[in-house]
Amino acid sequence: MPKREKYFAQPPIELLRQWCDYGGWYDRSERKFRSVIDMVIISAMGPPGGGRNPITARLLRHFNMVNLTEMDDESMHAIFATILANFLVNFDDTITQMTRSVVSATVRFYNTIVAGMLPTPSKPHYTFNLRDLGKVFQGLLMASPTRTSSPVEFARLWVHETSRVFRDRLVNAEDRAWVDSLLQNVLATFLHLDWSKVVPRGRVIYGDYMVPGADPKVYEEVPDLDSLVPTIEEYLVDFNAESRTPMKLVMFLDAIEHVSRISRVLRQPRGNALLIGVGGSGRQSLTRLATFIAGSCRGRLGHDH
Repeated sequence: MPKREKYFAQPPIELLRQWCDYGGWYDRSERKFRSVIDMVIISAMGPPGGGRNPITARLLRHFNMVNLTEMDDESMHAIFATILANFLVNFDDTITQMTRSVVSATVRFYNTIVAGMLPTPSKPHYTFNLRDLGKVFQGLLMASPTRTSSPVEFARLWVHETSRVFRDRLVNAEDRAWVDSLLQNVLATFLHLDWSKVVPRGRVIYGDYMVPGADPKVYEEVPDLDSLVPTIEEYLVDFNAESRTPMKLVMFLDAIEHVSRISRVLRQPRGNALLIGVGGSGRQSLTRLATFIAGSCRGRLGHDH
């Protein structure tokens, strides 16, 4: 952006360049030059490709360019292996020994998806960076030694966190199937575990809401999906009892998975999410329910937050 014309002109870029060259623009209605003072332009850009066009050098010459090079695999291994090893000290020895394998699997998965899932004009948000890699390990650091006691359980948590960070961003079934296949290959190659053993039921759901009122809340796998629906429905009944704007929702597993995703984001430091869907798909309602479950909006239930 913006698309180049026949002779490579980019009118929006030229408007910015005019200020860089002349400090303002002409007001054609009054035929006066309007100077814009005390303004600094800071911009960010990536290399051409994936919907990005080359930018004219006539604009770039006005900027002091700062380039951030990608971190090499060795550095990523050293950083995340240190973080994960220190966290897993209190876990079972069989899990502690998985540190290097989990880090290697995550880095391989990250490098593959960065190379294979490139942004396009229809998928401009397919931009993955080191922050996403860090989010996977941030999710792993929510594990509890009392709830995660075997390599298979820790591998299941790794599959869940990797799916939440990367898979949830994908827009169609083809891309999700590609990532699922990649997860299975990485799981078998680095962790030497079979997919059917790690994900026996097809769905993997983690949360800290299965024991209402628990303190502290423990982030754990939801082992019994049959009891999950009644639990969330109970939260919904409590919400409607306290709220001035009750919600009439039908809770089913797909909707509850979205509630679980939002709850996961809310419990993380500086967690954030962008919910995309057509009107009436439940983005606001499920978010209000998730914030109620997290205890983030009690006393303000008459408003949307």
